[in-house]
Amino acid sequence: MPYVIAFIIAVAAFMGWRAMQPDCPGGAIVADVQQCRTTFGENFCAKAMPEALAIARRGGGSFPTQAACLDQYPACIERSDIAAWTPRPASYCLARGADGEVARAEPRYAIR
Repeated sequence: MPYVIAFIIAVAAFMGWRAMQPDCPGGAIVADVQQCRTTFGENFCAKAMPEALAIARRGGGSFPTQAACLDQYPACIERSDIAAWTPRPASYCLARGADGEVARAEPRYAIR
């Protein structure tokens, strides 16, 4: 019994720690190009936003039809690697590297 209680406490502590972590460590969450330009500047966003969209078009799930995708997500786009549909990101986690290049571009999705 003490092992079960210790396990529950450990899981709760991990969940609490995880909930306190920032949503986009070392970067910022932006919803569109305008917000990206305001946060990072024109030059960075000219590279980051197309890269983020390309990442979203290759990942984020795969649905055989647009209707199937729209059942779960508010907006969908065609994938670029296979004949399928994927959710359109609601926002992106973007981070600039020390060299000024895109260090991270992760899509964030909104669910219906």
